[in-house]
Amino acid sequence: MKGLSISAVVKSFGGLSVLSGVDLEVPEGSFTAILGPSGSGKTTLLRIIAGFERPDEGQVRLGDEVVDDSAQRFVPCEKRRIGYVPQEGALFPHLSVGRNVAFGLARHERHSGRVDDLLELVGLAGLARRHPHQLSGGQQQRVALARALASQPEIVLLDEPFSSLDASLRASLRADVHDVLRLSGATSILVTHDQDEALSMADQVAVLRGGIIAQINAPSTLYRAPRDADLAQFLGEANLLEGMCEGDTVLTGLGELEVASGAGNGSGHATGPVRVMVRPEQLLLGEVDTTGISSVVRSYEYFGHDAVVRVQPDDGGLPELVVRITGGTPLAPGARVGLRVHGTVVVWPEDAAAAQSVRITPT
Repeated sequence: MKGLSISAVVKSFGGLSVLSGVDLEVPEGSFTAILGPSGSGKTTLLRIIAGFERPDEGQVRLGDEVVDDSAQRFVPCEKRRIGYVPQEGALFPHLSVGRNVAFGLARHERHSGRVDDLLELVGLAGLARRHPHQLSGGQQQRVALARALASQPEIVLLDEPFSSLDASLRASLRADVHDVLRLSGATSILVTHDQDEALSMADQVAVLRGGIIAQINAPSTLYRAPRDADLAQFLGEANLLEGMCEGDTVLTGLGELEVASGAGNGSGHATGPVRVMVRPEQLLLGEVDTTGISSVVRSYEYFGHDAVVRVQPDDGGLPELVVRITGGTPLAPGARVGLRVHGTVVVWPEDAAAAQSVRITPT
């Protein structure tokens, strides 16, 4: 298998800049998600990797080989050993499932048993004679994945392959696809606008913003220590507060909190005015007058596995806060609770936050 290296890739369409200097390293055998809102250039970047589009500037390298240097060197898509899974599968409706999977294989490979092996791998054993219209949406995506793996590619590219499926099917299918790709050993790249999808599937997540990679990290690091407040809000719900930081602590309307060390805290432990991130699961509720800050419940939404409570602290300087709890007794609007913070918080200097001019809007 091969890794991927992208250096200073630029791409415009009709004078409109889409990618403005993308740098990305994808280790061999890893799973990388490229996350960004609709229109951020994710699919354009994927098509450049595949060889369907050419960059205006920059270089694409697969392993040790330069496949596109935007000037003289260009390896066409059919010679890159890349498998591509488009949105909604794009199967040939007039071909059977087996013939769809075998489409890119040499004639002698079509009857070697590889098609049956691939269909078994993706959980579709015995369905080779069916046609796409006889399959569910999830089954069609499995066929598309099997077709992409048929030629034993070095890299598999997935272009929002679950976006047209309902929520429950999407969750189960992405787990199965993740397992299949692990077994294949291929280097995998997924583009998506779905934060849950990216964080749950990938070894590393690259957030595409303003035509560049704004941050790339392991999912847990990206969630715990986003580089700025907009990234924090894009990667899940985040309560943002004002605070005054000095050393390892920050004074906020929720009390004196400990600042997390490491990435995500601007230039380290800031001194002076800062913005403070508190994730909903860090807020704990208890009896009023015995736990933290006195607050009133504004709303309670139950989701089975957990519940989201919106509370308004009595301190008029604090915004309405989002709290995530695990089930329990429903809290009626108007109920009074005590509120406190568990764990360390991430801070950014106020001047750095103000300088952040590109906002990511979740879709």
